[in-house]
Formats: sequence, structure tokens, C-alpha cells
Amino acid sequence: MTADPANHVVERLSSYLDGELPDDDKRAIDQHLRACPPCGGELERLRATVGGLAALKRRAPAHFLPSIQQQIHTRSRGRFFGRRWMLFGRIPFEWISLVMIIAMLLYYIVSLQSAPTGVSPG
Repeated sequence: MTADPANHVVERLSSYLDGELPDDDKRAIDQHLRACPPCGGELERLRATVGGLAALKRRAPAHFLPSIQQQIHTRSRGRFFGRRWMLFGRIPFEWISLVMIIAMLLYYIVSLQSAPTGVSPG
């Protein structure tokens, strides 16, 4: 059983449009497209899809990100995009973590200094 040449062409149409195929393959697909209207229609649908997707590459309006951040801030009651440096009223997780790490380090240093350094015979 041989593979359908139309399926083989359809599988390669994206590479064909992107110009990624060797010249021999491109010529073979050109020849097939002239003789096969369904494949030509598929190529046109793919071109329309790629063109439609290219139109989506527009930049968001300047107010878009601040608007989204404001909505998140409002709905989260200030837990996100708020002031992170505030120590009283709300202690950020980072500060608590830093204090805990420093406390564990100090405990480790003190316990090393108070541990016996040698073993004396009994």
C-alpha cells in the first residue's frame, strides 16, 4: 500500500509557506498544487490562517497592564501589587524567612562553639 501524495503535500505546506524546503521539494509541491485543487485550497486556507494570526501580533494598549493590575489589586484586597516594604501592619514573607535563616545560623554557630572539641580518655 503506497502513501497518498496529497497527504504528503498537505503535511509539508507549512514548511512550504515558510520557505524551509529545498528547491527540489518546492518545485515538486508547486507541480502537485497546480494539478490538485484540494491541496491548493488547503494551501489558501493555511495562508488565510497565518495571515489572521499575524494580525494578532498587535501590541496591547498602554492602559491594558495597569488596568489588569488594578483589577487584581482590588479583587485581592491589596495582597498583590501592593507595597512590599511595609513592616508594620503586614510583615512580608521574605522578612520572616530572612529572620528565620539568621536565627538558625546563629544557633548553629553558638552550638558549634559550645560543643566539646576533643575527647579525653576516661
